[in-house]
Amino acid sequence: MTLFCTAAGAAPAKTDDDDPNVNARGTGVNRLLETLRYSPDSASESCLHALGEMHKMQKQLDDVEGRDNDSDTNLVRDVLASDMEDVITMCGADAHRLCREKADTDDKLSKLCAGLPGDPADDPG
Repeated sequence: MTLFCTAAGAAPAKTDDDDPNVNARGTGVNRLLETLRYSPDSASESCLHALGEMHKMQKQLDDVEGRDNDSDTNLVRDVLASDMEDVITMCGADAHRLCREKADTDDKLSKLCAGLPGDPADDPG
């Protein structure tokens, strides 16, 4: 799926922001993306859409950072954090499904899967 490689490979999630919440989410997103790059066809349309929105907000944050208006920066950071949560939800489901289906037969994938944020299928709620 070339679209995934373009969307996911264009830029990793931000992990060098002044906001530690953005950085923590970015680390989780990057782990998910690394796993999905192993099998790009595993990424759903909802995952790709969420990635596109996240990348738009990352660019917007880069554009507003350094300006004098902290409220603009804080608002964009909040939206970016929300977009990252969407990526973690949408792409996380795809990555965990890939891991459940194929990690037992592939050592490299198994190692990638071990570093993923929690599996939503394990959530009792």
